Amino acid sequence: MTSSEPNNINISKTDGIRIEINRPHPLLFPTSVYPIPQKESGVNVPIQLDVSVINDSSTPFYINLFQSFVPELVTFDRQIIQQNIVTEEIITNTQPKKSLEYSHREEVGWWQIRPESSFGFRLPAKLFWQNNSLQLKISSPANYVFGSTGLNYFWCFDDLQANTYQLRFMLTTEFQARYASKSDIITEKIARETSSKILATSWVNLRLVHPLSTDNNAIEVDGIVFKVEMQKSVLNIPARQTGTRTDVKLCIHIMNNLSTALCFYQVGSFKLTLIGEDGKEISFGSDPIKQVRDVAERQNYYLVQPKESGVFDLDGMLFWEYDQLKLAISNKYRHYFPGENTFDYFIGLNPGVSYQVQVVYYFMERGVRQLEEQVLEKVWTGWVAMPFVEFRIVEP
Repeated sequence: MTSSEPNNINISKTDGIRIEINRPHPLLFPTSVYPIPQKESGVNVPIQLDVSVINDSSTPFYINLFQSFVPELVTFDRQIIQQNIVTEEIITNTQPKKSLEYSHREEVGWWQIRPESSFGFRLPAKLFWQNNSLQLKISSPANYVFGSTGLNYFWCFDDLQANTYQLRFMLTTEFQARYASKSDIITEKIARETSSKILATSWVNLRLVHPLSTDNNAIEVDGIVFKVEMQKSVLNIPARQTGTRTDVKLCIHIMNNLSTALCFYQVGSFKLTLIGEDGKEISFGSDPIKQVRDVAERQNYYLVQPKESGVFDLDGMLFWEYDQLKLAISNKYRHYFPGENTFDYFIGLNPGVSYQVQVVYYFMERGVRQLEEQVLEKVWTGWVAMPFVEFRIVEP
């Protein structure tokens, strides 16, 4: 970490092209909270980051799919966290000549963003410990676009603390596509800082919080304790018969340590992530979600008084379907009709394997004032990722 100020780059749009972070969205969720993982090998906390390139111009824009969105991480007092590129090559972006044939663009990894349209890049990150240092790794777009199974091209920040950081991404558009060794990165970085062709996203806040010393499954954020609990850590595989299942008891406890009551909504407020032993996310699908206009009238919230708690039931089941072992977790709190239970389905599970499930509880600030006027209570808003809970699937 250095005491120097971050680059004062105010350029957010060049020739009709701009870039934005859309997950987590800086306006909907100004601060996203993540738990600091335990100091154990193979334990990490995934952080989903999505960036979109938006073409507001009247001409196509070409971006190289190996392009690296350069992340910048600073503390709230504006100290820069130095990043390291942990790959042997990096390719920067340039627009090809009009004579470049489509087949050639495809060969070198070009993607066309049409006028008045956009293209999103998934930049998965992970928070983990290495050599007694808390590190954040952010992947390159190429790993997602070309289906890479590991973080082969990524940026790394180390020696992080329990703190709130600001993150943004920068993209240069005027350099020739080329390979660069690690020794070339510094030169390229200086050129990028002085370039007039730099795109920069808005800042988004990432807050890192230690789990409670008395309970590794809980974190406290601004006076509110969030805890995830799974009743059984060992789940028996059900018989391969229609209708058989193993019940899964999963719930979220929310404790209000403030002096005022708070409403915690259960509509559109939960996201689940399931991680296998290899550290990869398990694919999932969801039942369709029906909507109504006025969620406040449905009373889909808990009013939690000071020094009291509320419990969100996310129970699910383990079952077989088409020779696939599936885990279904209730998303009924995302469904707006009482009594109609729907699920998120995690597929392709295997016996004898341990999995980790993480629950994110969130409620966006947009429209909160209207809801507070309707319920006459203050509504909690934010994005909090709870610690993982581990379970194992075994033969009975």
